Amino acid sequence: MVNQEEKLQQFERITHQIIDDWYERVKQNYVTDQDSRDLGIEPELKRFHESGNHRIKFSRQQELDVTYGLGVKRENERFLVESSVNNKSEGFDYGAFVNRLKSHYWRSRNEKPWTEPDFDHFTYQDLLSFKPLMGQSVSLDMRKDKADIIRLSFAVNPFHEDLLLSRKDFLRDLIEEYCLAPLRRIYAESYRER
Repeated sequence: MVNQEEKLQQFERITHQIIDDWYERVKQNYVTDQDSRDLGIEPELKRFHESGNHRIKFSRQQELDVTYGLGVKRENERFLVESSVNNKSEGFDYGAFVNRLKSHYWRSRNEKPWTEPDFDHFTYQDLLSFKPLMGQSVSLDMRKDKADIIRLSFAVNPFHEDLLLSRKDFLRDLIEEYCLAPLRRIYAESYRER
């Protein structure tokens, strides 16, 4: 039987890989650290890995300055998957952004998008609990002279941990498509409207 620390490491490897794969998919469109050294200009794309938190930063002068994060931690005997976005842009409407997030997750929580027999009877909410309320699953950390951070927390259902970890491909897709992709899309839409 896998203990809680080993499970945390498995979740950690998955979130690490999601950020690495995202970086590899988009790096040809940005100046990377390596390109920066060769060209003598600032990098537009970076990735950072720390225990429990993995980030990808996009930075184009006068156009884009955003960092997305993805991580996992244990809290009150449950695993929490946390996705985040760091916002430095002035005039960003946090209220509208959070309302869009709440609306999206409220609608999608009862969807059953899977066709595989092991998972076809589960909703998103069955596997990853998300309460779309400020102060619960959504938090905003406004920091003077630094980027503000919007965090989304998804609680892994402890009754399904072993099933999810036995199917890492499924778990990876679940985290990427439910925890990260909507945040990316809704942030990009809100950023363009500011």
